[in-house]
Amino acid sequence: MKSKIFSLPMLAVVILGVLMASCGKEHKLLDAIPSTVEQAGTVKLKSALEQAGCKFENGVGTTPEGMQAPDRLTNIVELVGKLDASGTCDVNDVAWAVDAKGNFFMTMLVNDRAKFKEASSGQIEWADETGDFTCGKAGAMAVLLDDERVWCTDAAASDAVGKVEALVKEAKESSLSAMTGLEQLLGSNNLLNVVARQGNAKDKKGKKGAKGENPELEAVWATVSCDVKDNKLVANSSLMQADGTQVAFKGLTKVNPAVLAYVPENFNVAFGLGVTPEFDWSILTQFVGAVGGFQSQAMLSAVTPYLQSIDGTIFLAAGPANSEAYTDLEPGNWQFVMMVRLPQQKINDIMGMVRSSLFMAGISPRQEKDGIMIVPQYGMNLYMGNVDGYFAVSNLPFEPTRQNSLAPVFNGKEGALSIDLPTLREFGPRMPEFGIKLQVQLNSDNTTAELSLNGSETPILQAILKALV
Repeated sequence: MKSKIFSLPMLAVVILGVLMASCGKEHKLLDAIPSTVEQAGTVKLKSALEQAGCKFENGVGTTPEGMQAPDRLTNIVELVGKLDASGTCDVNDVAWAVDAKGNFFMTMLVNDRAKFKEASSGQIEWADETGDFTCGKAGAMAVLLDDERVWCTDAAASDAVGKVEALVKEAKESSLSAMTGLEQLLGSNNLLNVVARQGNAKDKKGKKGAKGENPELEAVWATVSCDVKDNKLVANSSLMQADGTQVAFKGLTKVNPAVLAYVPENFNVAFGLGVTPEFDWSILTQFVGAVGGFQSQAMLSAVTPYLQSIDGTIFLAAGPANSEAYTDLEPGNWQFVMMVRLPQQKINDIMGMVRSSLFMAGISPRQEKDGIMIVPQYGMNLYMGNVDGYFAVSNLPFEPTRQNSLAPVFNGKEGALSIDLPTLREFGPRMPEFGIKLQVQLNSDNTTAELSLNGSETPILQAILKALV
């Protein structure tokens, strides 16, 4: 992570003091969460709700005016308002975690146990005392309160105390607060920060090694931070080790901007990724293996050698061909271009298999010049062949002189995604009138994303919340 050195001593002292105070607060929040968890995060709960249009005045929390909010949301907003007014905790300082068994925990620091219990009594049903905890229930969640913090967990009420105590005991051996990189990211000034374990090279349980080293420091974590800026939802994602060391994405190369010349101006969906043969396709193969059936896995086995041969850009762009494109996702209602950089022999192999398959299906393709084959299918013509060293498929003739506005999104990036929909109402009468504009850019060591709403001046989180409820 980059830092700046200030030449003015006094300014440096002030900034250092602020940072130390912030880190100390976050350290205490995270010191009861062990470094062995699978996921963890922090959220500015009150700020997020305010961004979504909720109001907090005189100890009363209300949902956005005119919204038919479900009871669960109403109860959360009312509870946040009471807790914030009571001063017993900071509802913008909330942490959560998921352990290796899938148990969910959420926690906040508490400075007055009795006042917290009193302020929350309308939304939390408090019951008996068990050990150091006052036990309660909020909906389907078990709630545990002691002199320092409150816990919420999805565990059964009878198991909640034991699971929280086990979590805290494990954290005493190695907590997230001791992992400097994770602690700094989780304490950063965003509405939401999330870290998710990607594996551990030695021992996932985090036992000490022979020399006393902590194997958890070798774990790689995927991180995501989200905030709202200029009425846009922005996010940043990267891979890092627990000490903050950045981990670069392997097997990536720059997207070749030449492919953009084949995209018409009206195309509003585009995806590009630059890969080398060293790219790890296991994410895709594991996903298909987990959710796909036998046929999907068999198809993937046949495709994998071609995926591993890709050395350059994978590109796909599409746009509506008619007014029925959004309500009927039939291929004929969309225009598209797909291009994949492959060795010439691999392209020849694919074209040979296509010809054989068409012959067996009784379809006669038409051959065009420069090796482009035209296949009548789905009520349209599919153009297929070798285009500038790419295996390319499109339902438009290949023309490298088209104009569009995609260059700023893709140029100089290892990957990018651009989606620009004027309105979501096209997908159905119950969908919101606003559209979405999403831009995702992949660099060698991080990913950035930006989401805005087309045709809406409403605060973005409020518009999204209203659409969801």
